[in-house]
Amino acid sequence: MLQLPSGVFAGVESHACYPSGELEGVKLSEKNMLVTHAGELIPAYVETHRRKNKFSVEFYKDGMIKAIALNDVQEIQTPIGEFPAELVTFFETGELKRFFPLDGKVSGMWSEQEEKALAIPLSFDLPFASFTAIISGVAFYQNGNIRSITLFPGETVRIATKFGEIPTRNGFSLYESGKLESLEPAEPTVIKTPTGALNAFDPDAVGINADVNSLVFDEEGEIIAMNPARFGSLQMCSPEDCTSCSLGCVKP
Repeated sequence: MLQLPSGVFAGVESHACYPSGELEGVKLSEKNMLVTHAGELIPAYVETHRRKNKFSVEFYKDGMIKAIALNDVQEIQTPIGEFPAELVTFFETGELKRFFPLDGKVSGMWSEQEEKALAIPLSFDLPFASFTAIISGVAFYQNGNIRSITLFPGETVRIATKFGEIPTRNGFSLYESGKLESLEPAEPTVIKTPTGALNAFDPDAVGINADVNSLVFDEEGEIIAMNPARFGSLQMCSPEDCTSCSLGCVKP
């Protein structure tokens, strides 16, 4: 039995500590129930081939819960409603930080396709997009507003911008106000701006999470950042260049 500020834990099979000595995480072998901002959660206590060598519960150095790997997918309470989750993380003050509908580790024993077959498409209705898709995770600001939505590999959604709808992969992020902050174009997308046309696409984008993406907007919807290093071919042109352009856009 282990007593911490965040609760009492039974069946602690193993544990690990930070280099400074504070408890970092525990692996459980008995059923426990933890009361959190996301509801009453049951940490993992049965290991499977999808989820090996994981902490059941991770802690901040002050003993507050940082993350819970759930024993099974269960409905959790989020600021935007109830959603299924297999892994949840928290801010140090207890508010929900992220949830992940699935938490299987892709390996030689478990493929991405097998993991996706377990997923349930989820629906979202936002000011700039209404869609149903398989997602990898949702992140929140501490006040409960959505910070980002990360899509499962292979999924795309269409995001409305003042430059038109942009097919999006990996995901997108929001400002704390709820306005679109950034997205990852799913294909080369020609965006017309006062200074010319930009070919927005990063073929090397990695969708670990969608907190940061290659196409960034200000809160008024104007493009403020496109890192050339993250684009396969960043092209800028003016209408006079259309005769030699191979992008296929329509001349203004």
